[in-house]
Amino acid sequence: MVPLEEILLRLGDRISDFFESSQFDLLRAMDADMSKQRDLVKMVLELHQKEELLRKKEFRNLIIRRLETEEARELAELLGIESERNPAIDLMKFSPRKNSVNEERFLAFFGVQVPEPLPIIRKETAQMIQPLHGLYRHQRRALIDTDQLLERHGRVMLHMPTGSGKTRTAMNLIVKYLNSTTNKTVLWLAHSEELCEQAVEEFETAWAHLGDRPVGLRRFFGSHNWEDLEDGLIVAGLGKMWSYVKRGETDLHYQAKDIGLIIFDEAHQSIASTFKLPVDIILTKNPECKLLGLSATPGRTWNDISKDEKLSEMYLKQKVSLRVDGYDSPIDYLVKEEYLSNPDFHSLRFEGDEVMTDRERQNIAQGLDVSPELLMKLSKDGLRNAQIINKTIDLVRNGHKRILVFAINVKHAETLSSILKFNGFDSACITSNTDQVQRSRAIKRFKESGGGTRILCNYGVLTTGFDAPQTSAAIIARPTTSLVLFSQMVGRVIRGPKVGGTAEAEIWTVVDTNLPGFDSLVGAFTNWEDVW
Repeated sequence: MVPLEEILLRLGDRISDFFESSQFDLLRAMDADMSKQRDLVKMVLELHQKEELLRKKEFRNLIIRRLETEEARELAELLGIESERNPAIDLMKFSPRKNSVNEERFLAFFGVQVPEPLPIIRKETAQMIQPLHGLYRHQRRALIDTDQLLERHGRVMLHMPTGSGKTRTAMNLIVKYLNSTTNKTVLWLAHSEELCEQAVEEFETAWAHLGDRPVGLRRFFGSHNWEDLEDGLIVAGLGKMWSYVKRGETDLHYQAKDIGLIIFDEAHQSIASTFKLPVDIILTKNPECKLLGLSATPGRTWNDISKDEKLSEMYLKQKVSLRVDGYDSPIDYLVKEEYLSNPDFHSLRFEGDEVMTDRERQNIAQGLDVSPELLMKLSKDGLRNAQIINKTIDLVRNGHKRILVFAINVKHAETLSSILKFNGFDSACITSNTDQVQRSRAIKRFKESGGGTRILCNYGVLTTGFDAPQTSAAIIARPTTSLVLFSQMVGRVIRGPKVGGTAEAEIWTVVDTNLPGFDSLVGAFTNWEDVW
């Protein structure tokens, strides 16, 4: 074996054959010391790959000519070339096939390894490109319909079941709006900090993937204060907004001209006078501003059509619901395609007749609000509470890993949770009275995957803005004639496998009201169609 560098050093003036004339002329023009053979060899090896020098015939023959006789004979024997007189001449007639065994031996003689062949990457003629933050087909159709109605009428209600992606769909619309305009603000209104923070997180993700420039994002809920924004999204809590407006401050009046789009989350609340006022201020000052409502329940009640009509009129009777070809109800599609769980509704019969008067029973049957006095009596009834505890234990034994219990009031939630703990079950209690740190810790632990069965007893906190897809069972121990509230509670446990949830869900109601829409997802979803 003879290193290639050593052979190149033997070339003398013929080293110039490895340079283009322009390269060599440039060296002379710069008064380079052409006597430094080693530097010239180094430059040759920078201009050419070693295997290139040995594969190119004119270079290869120059190198072979500089072999000593014994070196040439050794190489010829290595390659199986018989030579009686001058082996170098026979070697120059030899042309090894690329990547053959003989070429590998030839290169190895000069200390050069056969380079690894580049992998052949075949490009597909056609391929599908997946978006990093796209929409499902049903969400995209709802987005297109909503966008068209907003352009035509300026107001629309987007009606999508809980768990089907209202927030994500709306954020795609916001991104589209901000991408198509400049120096405009979108205002997102929601009633709870959980819903507000959920909106913030979804916008951060959506804009990072789909936005076309840096924009502002402002929080106006909790401890955050109002600040004007020229370009981007303001997420505001309804309570905070009401307090801000009623103080008589005029910043919202000045900001109104720059707000081009209002999103009202849980929009069935938008006709309440306190929540409607900020919207009215903006739309009065800026008639060009568009209004989009989001709700799984586009109505206020199940039996007072006048309130439902007010809501419909606020959105000019323009409503977009999920539409899926081949399905009478989008709920059936969402369950079949595993976006939603298949819910199994049960009634937990309460036999404590002496607690409920005939009048109270009649009022519930007619859809009237459950009286505070009855709620208090029910929350303290030992037999009723025993049924709730026993049913919770049954759900644990039947394999449910995450169970929600919706209690009647704060004390009721605390009582149920403490009894479950006493009986050895992993239970936590979440109410508006719960310390914020403790509340966050309990919710985080409930959402974590793995571990044993966990139970969360709550009152007035987890009906909206709470997403724990692995929750597969709920006990609605809180009697209600509000189909809106009932739908929100059910919505906490119907996330399907395609979005990280479960295929089946069990929902137990302690008081069977037999009211329209309270016994199926389809019934609840279609309850308000007559007012739209």
